[in-house]
Amino acid sequence: MASADQVLLTINNKPRAVAQKMDELMTQSKNQSQRSSRRKFLPILFLFAGVPFFCFDLALGYGAFYFTCVTAGLWIAALVTFIAWLRARPGAAFPPHYSTVRQVIYTLRDDLRPKENLLGKLDLTGARQPSKLARTATGMRNAKLNFYRDEWLSLKAKLYDGNLLRVSAIERVKVKEGMFRRGSSGKMKWKPEKIENGQQIKVRLAVNPQVYEIMHNVQLSTQIGQYFIDGFTANNGIIELSAASVAKTIKPEDILGVLKFVYDQLERKGQQ
Repeated sequence: MASADQVLLTINNKPRAVAQKMDELMTQSKNQSQRSSRRKFLPILFLFAGVPFFCFDLALGYGAFYFTCVTAGLWIAALVTFIAWLRARPGAAFPPHYSTVRQVIYTLRDDLRPKENLLGKLDLTGARQPSKLARTATGMRNAKLNFYRDEWLSLKAKLYDGNLLRVSAIERVKVKEGMFRRGSSGKMKWKPEKIENGQQIKVRLAVNPQVYEIMHNVQLSTQIGQYFIDGFTANNGIIELSAASVAKTIKPEDILGVLKFVYDQLERKGQQ
């Protein structure tokens, strides 16, 4: 299921097919937006169309108000069409991460095994939901703190070289709820909520031991695009890397850069 302001997409297909489906959803949303723009003037037309009939009754001076009934009917039609337009109009534009994920998936199109599907989920329904509330705490002056964990992308792919790749993109949101506080003047004042956002990516690569050896030359805090590496392990043929970013919007080259960095830690066996 996906719409312009509510995107929840289950992924279980070839990368090219997934990218094509995402393009179709964007095209449908664009067409719906164009139709909505054309129809938004229809209620106004009904309103203005009813005015002359009302004026006819005033000019003729009859007490029956025959033409005014037509005016009332047109104005009722205006109200009905306006309500229908409100219900049918599209939401906000697709979130920036929608295009980011589409580009990442399309870039991986030739890296999967021919008979394998790309698996995962794209969830751009927003972080501030009860199901995504990780924990709560109490801050200074008894301010309530809510910590949300929103895994907005998860991908799993069996690659052409025999490696198994897992990718998770996560947004962490800290919300300090608004509250009344006593100011320096002694009066109670409302302090609005404060929000802090951060992004995280986690990559897990199960390495095909017949093809690769794992190198161990990673330094923490290494910058990759908008990410900074904050964790790296390589044990039992499995690489696990995590990186964090203070950016609110992640670009395709950020995710692809992290994936390339993980692969840079591999060396093909038999290479000189």
